[in-house]
Amino acid sequence: MLTTKKHPLLRLGLATALALSMFPLQAFADASTTTIDSAAKDMSANTEIYTVTQTPGSDYPYYGAKNEPKGGVYYGRTCEGGNLPNGHYGLVNQDQMAGESIIGFYFDIKQSYSLEYWSYLFSSALQDGNRAFMVYINFTGEGSDCASFASGAYDSKLNETFSYLNTLSNPVFVRIGGEMNVWTTPTTPEAYIAAYRHVVDLARARAPRAAMVFAPNFSSAYQVDMDSFYPGDAYVDWVGVSLYYNRYHDTVNDPKMAAFVGIGEYGDAMLNVQQTVNLSRLHKKPLMATEGGSSNSYNGQDNSAWAAERMQKAYSFLPMVYPEIKAIISSDYHYNWAANSYTFYNNSVVTSAYRKAVADSPAYLKSVGGTAGFYTKLSAYTGPWSGQMRFDAYTYSPTKLTATWAVDGQTRATAADYPYTFHLDTSTLSGGDHTLTVTFSNGASKSYNFKIAGAPAPANPTNPSNPDSGSTQGLAYASNQTVMVDGKAVEFQMYALKDGLGNGTNYIKLRDMAYVLNGTKAQFSVGYDNASKKISVTPGQPYEASGVEMKTPFSGNRVFTGQDQSILVEGDQAVDMFVITLLDDQGGGYNYFKLRDLGKALGFNVGWSKEQGVYIETDQPYAE
Repeated sequence: MLTTKKHPLLRLGLATALALSMFPLQAFADASTTTIDSAAKDMSANTEIYTVTQTPGSDYPYYGAKNEPKGGVYYGRTCEGGNLPNGHYGLVNQDQMAGESIIGFYFDIKQSYSLEYWSYLFSSALQDGNRAFMVYINFTGEGSDCASFASGAYDSKLNETFSYLNTLSNPVFVRIGGEMNVWTTPTTPEAYIAAYRHVVDLARARAPRAAMVFAPNFSSAYQVDMDSFYPGDAYVDWVGVSLYYNRYHDTVNDPKMAAFVGIGEYGDAMLNVQQTVNLSRLHKKPLMATEGGSSNSYNGQDNSAWAAERMQKAYSFLPMVYPEIKAIISSDYHYNWAANSYTFYNNSVVTSAYRKAVADSPAYLKSVGGTAGFYTKLSAYTGPWSGQMRFDAYTYSPTKLTATWAVDGQTRATAADYPYTFHLDTSTLSGGDHTLTVTFSNGASKSYNFKIAGAPAPANPTNPSNPDSGSTQGLAYASNQTVMVDGKAVEFQMYALKDGLGNGTNYIKLRDMAYVLNGTKAQFSVGYDNASKKISVTPGQPYEASGVEMKTPFSGNRVFTGQDQSILVEGDQAVDMFVITLLDDQGGGYNYFKLRDLGKALGFNVGWSKEQGVYIETDQPYAE
């Protein structure tokens, strides 16, 4: 039986678990899913480092369930009908479904129209074959519907529905009677299980390729245990969950209940998913967030910034920390009677955060049958430490943190955004034992020891032992670095030159520095003096962007030409610096400088601290 450490303040004394009389007693996933502890949340730090791999590690679960991808996570949204620009009624959020791999559609089995009739809304999102299809067969009468479903009252409509679903080539999922643990018209576990099983029997007879999904809400405000309703492994292909993580609740405003209903500080997907993760692990079923998200509006009050941060956090970390999760569907709708609104297809703030999280993660499938990367805990990683490696890190915190990455005690990078990514070029390390450490701004830390098989052979052409003098050629090593500029994290694409011991010195593009410092007290313009044939910089003058800033038309290690150059400062003051030049494939040159050389010449401070890593203070003079 799985166990978790509970935050002492989150234990709520609720009613004891319901007993089943018609069915065998259920095994509980762990104490956190029983009624007596149904609001318990593990708020331990759970700090961990993950590496990104192209093959699954030993910690990646694959259950062989129906429609389960062997790698990656389906992601998408619910269908939203509305008036299109042409005046017709249609799928108003289809444009935002580009690159997504699953859609969800709510279907009331008791209405007169068939699911096939409603296909005029959703079929256009399915016709290219890139998306899976989730159908929600809700019990709109909640507990009062169970007897009718179990007795066959809706068999004709159900058979019609499943026969239609069997005509689709897309992977199909069917959620049956979702959120039974929060129904305002409750039922008994016996009645629900009988209804659920009857629907599954019909589905498997007419749509045998469809996956059946048992999906409670993430917690119950009615002191109802989700495990009690579990219909049995033979009737469940996937475990699902309605996963909401809101700032405010539609009806519950008591701060003492915040942890219980998962709002405010506890409106965190990483906390609210825990009970169904345990349920998934117990029954060895893949887990799907069948609906959910974070409300971006409450009673007409804009809440976009808060919702965007929570959504970015959810999509950044759910597949990383909980690899049981194989699909996430976000709610993209609003009911006029509801205080919370989840519509985000037309909310640029939330959409931007959502898109960034998906783009930054290797785990999301862009289409059915596509491929994705895997997150592997370093404790489970057995592959080689070689080449360019990516690491992400997680620790529980109610707020966004800063993560400082160090190798052998030396800071390599600082990351101030989810998922706290660090890229390590292992060729910069000598052979032997090393230690990778991430330290968060709240004090949480994690370290792993690793071994480099041997010192890398010098590239051809080789770097001199002291590249910062004279004129030379050699190999510059790609080295993305995060620098704190007046307290704000900025990631630069830098290049490092190595000495004979493999120690690297980072160089930064002059125009990138001018672009980032523009508008600060340390701003400077960049030009070229034709008379002296020298680069010129003028402190205090605004920088005029040319479009080449913060991007470079090449990647990876690059041959450089380096030499001492005189740079004109203030028009007539010549300052000698060692400059490296990298050429693009068309022969265009890009000049890179030492960050400290620039600070010294232009009058801004460059420093390092354990908390921030490398930082720039534009309002402070340079200090050795």
